[in-house]
Amino acid sequence: MRAEGQGRVKSGRPEFWTAFFTGALVGFTAALAAATIYAQFFAKAQIEEAHKEGQVQHLLLLVQQYDNEPMVTYRRRLAEQRLKGEEEPRDLYNVQDFFETVGRLVDRGYLDESDVWDDFGYPVLLLNADAGKLIQDYQQEDPAAYAGFTSLVKRMAQAESEHKGALQHTSADDVMNFYKEELSVGAGAPIKLRGRPPSRPGK
Repeated sequence: MRAEGQGRVKSGRPEFWTAFFTGALVGFTAALAAATIYAQFFAKAQIEEAHKEGQVQHLLLLVQQYDNEPMVTYRRRLAEQRLKGEEEPRDLYNVQDFFETVGRLVDRGYLDESDVWDDFGYPVLLLNADAGKLIQDYQQEDPAAYAGFTSLVKRMAQAESEHKGALQHTSADDVMNFYKEELSVGAGAPIKLRGRPPSRPGK
């Protein structure tokens, strides 16, 4: 009887160890899956954070470029030329080339659209109010010309509307006042963030 009982114990051990290792394997697999999910989540968060930091750095470099030479000379000369009545001053395209680059960077996700609106919405919308027709005429011959600038204008107009900004509607006086402000720009001068058109009669 004792030998028979011992045989039963021995024959049951393989099943015990099979169940034990199966349970351990399941637990290890679940732990590995959880660790993998956490690692992926953490890596994604790090990538998103690095992307945001990159967007900020790109924007700071562009703001610095806009506020220093040669951009300040282009901006000042454009203001002088337009206030004198020149219809298509050469410096208009120098300034718009800058915003063409900004627009393409926004389109590709290198810049945050809301941050760009904060820093560049004012000049973009007023430049478009002044020269948008010239760009449209130019695009009749070359539809790809200033596609970045056109895209940027649409984004800035949408952001202005969402924030109920004062530049949803502009006038010729708004544009001329903008150019008068541009006459005083100099190297290192801080960018004008949120300009406000002058009050209109009855407002």
